[in-house]
Amino acid sequence: MHSRKITAAILLTLASSTAYAADQVEYLPPATYNWTGFHVGVGAGLGGVSHNAGAEIYDNDTGGLIQVGPIDLFSIGGMLDVGGDGALGTVEGGFDYQIGERFVLGIQGDYTWSNFDAGAGLGALVCFEDPNGPDNCDTGTPDGEIALDYSLTAKSSWSIIGRAGYVANPGALAYVLGGFTRTNMEGELTLSTPEGSAPIAEYDYERDGWTFGGGIEAPITGAMTLKMEYRRTEWDNDTNIPFSETGGINTWDDAIVQSMRGVLSWRFGGDNASQQAAVDAIPAVNWTGFNVGLSGGMATLRHNAGLEAYDDSLGGLIQVGPVDIFAIGGDLDFGGEGYLGRLEAGYDFQLGQRFVLGAFADYSFSNAESQVGLFGDYCLEGYDSGIGGAGTPDDCDNGVVTASGDLTYTLETGDSWSIGGRAGVLVNPQTLFYGLGAFTRQNMKADLTLNTGFAPLGSQELVSYDYERDGWTFGLGVQTMLTDKLSTKLEYRNTRWDESEIILGDASAGVLRTEDSTVQTFTVGLSWKFN
Repeated sequence: MHSRKITAAILLTLASSTAYAADQVEYLPPATYNWTGFHVGVGAGLGGVSHNAGAEIYDNDTGGLIQVGPIDLFSIGGMLDVGGDGALGTVEGGFDYQIGERFVLGIQGDYTWSNFDAGAGLGALVCFEDPNGPDNCDTGTPDGEIALDYSLTAKSSWSIIGRAGYVANPGALAYVLGGFTRTNMEGELTLSTPEGSAPIAEYDYERDGWTFGGGIEAPITGAMTLKMEYRRTEWDNDTNIPFSETGGINTWDDAIVQSMRGVLSWRFGGDNASQQAAVDAIPAVNWTGFNVGLSGGMATLRHNAGLEAYDDSLGGLIQVGPVDIFAIGGDLDFGGEGYLGRLEAGYDFQLGQRFVLGAFADYSFSNAESQVGLFGDYCLEGYDSGIGGAGTPDDCDNGVVTASGDLTYTLETGDSWSIGGRAGVLVNPQTLFYGLGAFTRQNMKADLTLNTGFAPLGSQELVSYDYERDGWTFGLGVQTMLTDKLSTKLEYRNTRWDESEIILGDASAGVLRTEDSTVQTFTVGLSWKFN
């Protein structure tokens, strides 16, 4: 709930900032665009999913689950942040009603297809010995790969959404939204061999959640509008399976789907002379000039990390019966989310009435993190915390939890900087839709921490290191003027990098570490242009 409030506050900045400045934009009555009416639309976008999934087995009876030396374990569990990214397509329909000159209320339904895929895998590059004659193992040539892969995919969803908007200028509506979403998830465990692949297990299920977001919509013609919209859907799923009065297993899947979508809509009744006249009468604004800006929003991280041990020589890495294994390894999609702030500066140049080219540089700070860990509740033989009362020798005899501990690996995004350019089209004189590209240097931090939860032992940082990755960023955005100098914008960015490093050995035999990572950001902000 806390994250929902913060997300809503960020998005409401869009509406509040437009309300503050919109009085300075010159309207040309009576030729004003009327947002009232039914509409249908089709669109596409990008986004990702973050799952915090885990399970805990527990037994609160005296003696607990298991005894390990002087420790009785009452519970033990594991958690993992799994993340994925992908694309989406959507269709929608709804109705808007304009109240006066500035306010719009609306309701809509939509259906979305997506492939936000996360997973993990184990694989080996092998050859098969043939006792009856020559084979590929005799020449050190692999026959192919044996792999076991698990994937979890957000496949489709439908939503009922309400929105409230503010007419930021004659050429744009800024709005916030909220509603109910049902998301379909599919899981698959697949075995692949040189002869082909086949699913071992397949399942699907649905999750109900709440969606929040915001966007900017602009008329292109009297009947046609284009919008860019951010959405965030959250759901929690907790399950308890009791084995006895004191024991059982807990599982959970707390997930978040975030996306940015562009939607082209047709507004029924908009193809009339007055609506087209309203679009034609939108006052022109000069986009050329230096600018500075401030924005904030959300960041998501998908980090596909893997390790592979390999030996390309004859006989390979290891022989298991009639199989020579040349390489064996595994990979896992870590995923997480967090908040982001950005400072930026740039220069735009308007070409004619329709096109804008620009260059920019920015600095961002974020805390998107993903975690994997083990945890549990325990008691210590011979230690009495005093909870059990007098006459009892220690916590374990009383069935009292001495402490809760965990071993957690955390991967977190830090600050980053980008240098890039953008190119945009003015769908009307006061609203720009654009694409961008940039070089980005991203700072990352990794920690492995043991927290005993027991005051005399405390916690210990076992491993901690910072590193940087260079990647390429692409993105999309919409920017609309509030005055001749002040504008607001909604922007999506996707930064990717691939990194591989031999950490032991050389190119013919050793251990290879790989990273294939994506950071997605969704921001709303204000920009000031200097004449």
